[in-house]
Amino acid sequence: MIGTKKIAPFVLALVVALVATACVESSDDTTTTTAAPTTTAASTETTSATETTEAAVDAPEKILIGNPIALSGPVAGPAETTQVSSYDTWAADVNAAGGIYVAEYDQRIPVEFVRVDDTSDVPTAVALTQQMIEEDEVHFIFPPWGTAFNFAIAPLINDAETPVMGCTVGSKQLVEQAADFPYFYTMLNQYFDQGAALVELLEDLGVTTVAIIHHDDLFGIDFNEFVKPALTDAGIEIVFEETYPLGPVDLSQTLRAAQDADPDAFLAFSYPDETFLMTGQAIEIGFNPDLFMASVGVAFPAYREAFGPAAEGVVGTGAWNPGIDTEDAQGFYDRHVALHGAEPDRWASAACYATGQVLEQAIEAAGTLDPKAVKAAMDTTTFNTILGTFEFEGQFNPVYPGQIGQWQAGEFEIVSPVDDRTAEPIYAKPEWPAG
Repeated sequence: MIGTKKIAPFVLALVVALVATACVESSDDTTTTTAAPTTTAASTETTSATETTEAAVDAPEKILIGNPIALSGPVAGPAETTQVSSYDTWAADVNAAGGIYVAEYDQRIPVEFVRVDDTSDVPTAVALTQQMIEEDEVHFIFPPWGTAFNFAIAPLINDAETPVMGCTVGSKQLVEQAADFPYFYTMLNQYFDQGAALVELLEDLGVTTVAIIHHDDLFGIDFNEFVKPALTDAGIEIVFEETYPLGPVDLSQTLRAAQDADPDAFLAFSYPDETFLMTGQAIEIGFNPDLFMASVGVAFPAYREAFGPAAEGVVGTGAWNPGIDTEDAQGFYDRHVALHGAEPDRWASAACYATGQVLEQAIEAAGTLDPKAVKAAMDTTTFNTILGTFEFEGQFNPVYPGQIGQWQAGEFEIVSPVDDRTAEPIYAKPEWPAG
């Protein structure tokens, strides 16, 4: 089990600072919800009654994984789309094989999530994480959704000395302070890789002018601070720029101002609710630059369903699809659809499923559930996942199928200029459909 020593007091100060930037709404009610039990298949490791060892007798019935995450509130939708469904697909796959083999007990042990609603609230996520570590005695933690939430729990994870992998976090501060949090790992591709690929794509397409808007949270700020000088170095002029607060209800005036600047490309470093809002309002006012790009949310199948033919040609961050050349990519997609009746998203869902793959392979390499030993295995093991084969580099996964994607004929294709590009980019983007 995770150690239960007290958490460093500076966490509270960190949380207070993050609350101001988190994409959240507070709730006085915290609903506790545990994931539905998964089916445990018979173990492939059989042992007769007379061969049962003392170690096997002492083995836990389940490997418990704490998962404080939004089941209600403004980020519950993205959390379900990207993390919850992917985590549960992995758990179903593991348990169908009898569980994770742990050499210490010479048997396979099924996994089970202890999942509790953080109500889309950063302090609640921090408190729940601490509770799971100190009281619930889970073996491992899978983190909540979003950059601010992951950054907030990083000190807790480090103090508890248990490895955690964020699959929906992109943070300049976390990258710069990685050495201070050696137990926190990142599965997702980061803003600097995506930003560089975006600028390179714009250069390849002959874009000369851009309009930029971004929210005032960590993700938007970091992305913008990286992309702006890269655009200048590439000789691309920024003809309009504006920052907006989290949770906007109307971006039409901002979009009209960007439209008046007549850019070749529109770039938005945004979260899902903003992405959906600005797309709908851009269609309403007829703002149709040659390249229309928004960030988190574009890769969601729900985006394609919401906008139908209007999604054609829209560019977004992150790119994964079931046709990429990695082991079991199509298999993950098919099992996800079969289990949830919904497609995985085309960015972070794969990273969240791969989180489970890495944990499973690290436990098997370590031969124990001791978190320090599992962390040591994570630092030395080569992992084979649906993202590809990789070793962590300074706690970061250096491998990702694509950085920038574009909806084309119903699929989110990799269009960033890489060798494994799955489609040539559409430029200029089609006009928004009439009506």
